[in-house]
Amino acid sequence: MAADIDRTRASRLMAERGLDALLLAKPESFRWATAAPPGVAAFFRRAGAALVLIPADVEAPVAAVCTELFGPATRAALGDKNVFTHPDWVETADFRPWDGAMLSAAQVTTRAHQAAGREPGFSRPAAYDASAAFAALSQLLTARGLRRARIGLDLDFWPAADFAWLQHSVQGPSWSDAGETVALIKAVKSAREIDCLQRAAALAESGMHAALAAVTQGVHRNDIAAAWQAGVQQHAAREGWKLSGQWEYITVGPLPWHGGGQITPGDVLKFDVGCLVDGYSSDSGRTFTLGQARPRSAQIMAALSDAFEAGLEQLRPGRLFSDVHAAATRAMKRAGFNTFSRGHWGHSLGHDTFCEVPPFIAAQAHLPIEAGMVLAFETPFYADGEGGFIIEDQFLITDQGPVPAWSLPRELRELPH
Repeated sequence: MAADIDRTRASRLMAERGLDALLLAKPESFRWATAAPPGVAAFFRRAGAALVLIPADVEAPVAAVCTELFGPATRAALGDKNVFTHPDWVETADFRPWDGAMLSAAQVTTRAHQAAGREPGFSRPAAYDASAAFAALSQLLTARGLRRARIGLDLDFWPAADFAWLQHSVQGPSWSDAGETVALIKAVKSAREIDCLQRAAALAESGMHAALAAVTQGVHRNDIAAAWQAGVQQHAAREGWKLSGQWEYITVGPLPWHGGGQITPGDVLKFDVGCLVDGYSSDSGRTFTLGQARPRSAQIMAALSDAFEAGLEQLRPGRLFSDVHAAATRAMKRAGFNTFSRGHWGHSLGHDTFCEVPPFIAAQAHLPIEAGMVLAFETPFYADGEGGFIIEDQFLITDQGPVPAWSLPRELRELPH
């Protein structure tokens, strides 16, 4: 599997910001840039367990610092010269050279460690040693001629203690926050990333059909959610797709942040759901009522529908994220919601600890929309006493415009009871 990073795009964005390289510590970013697993030490989500160095010079190969245990996989992806390792807590030994030898397991273990160059008195850390990781990083930067370089970090991930230790351990480079730069590089997806997100959306929509089939008067919110989850899993099993997670914010009734209980006539039923394929999360949503919608529910959904269509007209290459936000906001005001304020009307999608990743469709985001982006565009509203409302679709941005991942109608649907 190839890495998902677009080196040409990364080089251009780094050059615009005066960076010689990026050093990323987030485990998801390590895999994205190397196509190699970050290793079990990354489970602690501390900086240093796995680091990837991305030079601005596209001719210079990506390099990494990782644990010895995952060194072979990283070397297979990047090449031997581009990987520096440090020990973690896991003890291992390679018995293969002594296969068939008349030696005990203990004797083979000793020989394996000697062959690997283990020094007398070697002792493994409790988890991993950041000092050893940063010492390996220092060697890497020296080998690459980057000891005095301007290097951007994903500081939105680095704990303060780890960043302080980096500054103490590796002196010479000029460190700066490059979180926005990394987000912009990731915003345009590889073909593999697009495929993961489209499959994730297909799974989530399949679950919607199962959930809606379960809706009858008196059914509990939890049963509707369970039907959605089961429908997703059945689709994944049929297709042979590996589902790495699923999440739902399904609410019933007048209190949008309380989940709700049994559904009764007139209740609002809001779905905001997503599935994960190889860590990439979809995000889409629809709103229904059981039976005839109450007047205010219908008014809210009519306004959100107009806002969605207005924003969708701007959701195309060359327009700004802020243009979409402005258009949707104007539509809400035209509908009489003059004091309505929504911080963002959507976001990029990708792999992270949360499905919402930058750039956001916000008033402050004066950034161009580009072909190859996968964006969740949404018009939600939450009213205590009335319910939660949302229209949300996942779109692949193409040169011709946005292509939705779901086929379910977006307008308010009144379900039979």
